[in-house]
Amino acid sequence: MKRAATLLVGALLVLAVGGCTSGGDDQTPSPGTAAWEDMGVREKLAASLAEVNTIEAEVVENPDTTLTPVEATWLSDWQVFDVQLMAVPHSYRFYAALSEKGTALILSGSPDSFVTMTRSAGVVVDDDSLATDVAVFYLDVTRGFARYSYRIDAVADIDWLPEPDADAQQQRADLEAEYGDLVGPPAAEPAGAGWTVTVWMVDDRALVRHLLTVGADGAVEDRPEVVEADIPVPWTF
Repeated sequence: MKRAATLLVGALLVLAVGGCTSGGDDQTPSPGTAAWEDMGVREKLAASLAEVNTIEAEVVENPDTTLTPVEATWLSDWQVFDVQLMAVPHSYRFYAALSEKGTALILSGSPDSFVTMTRSAGVVVDDDSLATDVAVFYLDVTRGFARYSYRIDAVADIDWLPEPDADAQQQRADLEAEYGDLVGPPAAEPAGAGWTVTVWMVDDRALVRHLLTVGADGAVEDRPEVVEADIPVPWTF
């Protein structure tokens, strides 16, 4: 399966980006005006993020930063972007959302912003499949990047140590025997007025089972459970 995460190199520090300051009398065009409509996606996202977080706004303004739209067909009036800047000595990655009305939200590390977005979009979750999609999307876009993490559909998807010693080999065999039939693709079950979705992930060196409650309005609550705290996978920094 395609990994749901990329290792973030370095910690989030202030990035010096030339040409990102504006004069004191400058005003960002309001959404809906002709000037706003003439702005490109990068300009709109940067201008809107400037009201939320200056650092992320400067990262978006950098022409070397990639803005990759993340598809969510069930999400109306909002576009989520995977924002990445690969630079030395510090790289940046985060997820941000921009509404057609010009509201910007940082989703990475901010579950509350995700709920704000889904409610603003009028999301209606009415079946198991959509509940699963919303839960997986939530985990993908709200995670942080201080540690390497990724979703798995089976124990075979774990990136095990490439050259394990005898102890690590035995630990892997024990884990495969214990969790081989438990770990599976994301799955939703009805629960009250919503759904409970089970998603498995590797977070740094931990095997984690996420139990997510998805409401009919797209609100999500995550209850992660570390089932194994130290599995034989490479260290991340």
